Amino acid sequence: MSYEIKELDPTKCKYSYRLGKFDCYELRKGVCSLYLSEEEAERISKEEGNEFHESNVMSCRDLAKSLLNDNYFEEPSFQNSDFSIRMHPRDCGHFVFTDGQHRTCIAKHLNIKSMYANIENYQRDYSLICRACHSKQEKDIENRKITNRIISKLNLKKVKEIPSDFIDEEYMKFKTDRPFKEYYQTN
Repeated sequence: MSYEIKELDPTKCKYSYRLGKFDCYELRKGVCSLYLSEEEAERISKEEGNEFHESNVMSCRDLAKSLLNDNYFEEPSFQNSDFSIRMHPRDCGHFVFTDGQHRTCIAKHLNIKSMYANIENYQRDYSLICRACHSKQEKDIENRKITNRIISKLNLKKVKEIPSDFIDEEYMKFKTDRPFKEYYQTN
């Protein structure tokens, strides 16, 4: 895989994070720990202890302090180390990560306007979307199928179940009486 170190504005990029409630305080509690006051974070830390590892209230706060103290976001040389951010652009407009999603999320939350990252520069002959967009598409398809089943069961109207996003004419309802064109030509 080939990477190129590039400067980017993390506040203007869209990212697809692979985080859950065990990786992120915000996903566990509903607010980013970076938005808490020092007093609130200390109180929560004393109450919870170190039980939650990466989703601990102090995890991103401590990482952010370290990154800012080391000028991590301003210095491109960090991207030549094992502590580099490695991102991959997707055709849906998101970046996905091999490494660095917490650091990038911190930069975005702190409204940092410039940072460096290793960005994949491999050209593909096919379209590739991130897992988040793929999941949304799958969910939309499933929701349409469920809606059609409910409507069909309630006999509200006859609906053929659409097998996927690709359909042919058998799923369309073409009218033969009073077509649009003829109606507007006579009126």
